[in-house]
Amino acid sequence: MIRLPRLFVILLATLWLGLAAPAQAQQDAGIVGTWSASVLGQEVTASFTRQGDMIYGVVVLPDISGGSNTYHLAGVILGAEFAAQHGSGHLLKGRLTGPNTAEAVFTPKSGPALSLHLIRRTGP
Repeated sequence: MIRLPRLFVILLATLWLGLAAPAQAQQDAGIVGTWSASVLGQEVTASFTRQGDMIYGVVVLPDISGGSNTYHLAGVILGAEFAAQHGSGHLLKGRLTGPNTAEAVFTPKSGPALSLHLIRRTGP
C-alpha cells in the first residue's frame, strides 16, 4: 500500500518537471531580442537582454525632424510583465502576449504616452 502512493508522487513530480522545463525555457527567452512597432507610420525599435529578473534595453523612437531619440533602459521582468526606466524618468511598461508579441506603453517624462504593439524581429 505504501508503494502506490509513492509511485503516484514520483509520477506527478516527473510530469510536473517535464512540463515546467519548456515553460521556463520559453520564459527565459521571452523578452530577449529585437522588437519593432509602428507609431504614426514610423518604426520604433527595441532591443533587450536579460540577467535573471533584470532586463536591459535600448529603445529608438523617431522624432518629428526625421532623426531619432535613443533611450537606454534598465528594469525588471516578472513572468510576462516587464517595466524598464531611462535615467531621466522615461518609462516602458508592458506585457508579453505571445512568443513574438508584446503590448507596451512608453511614457516620456513629459508628453503623451505611446502605445506600442511590439513584434519580435527575426534575422539581422
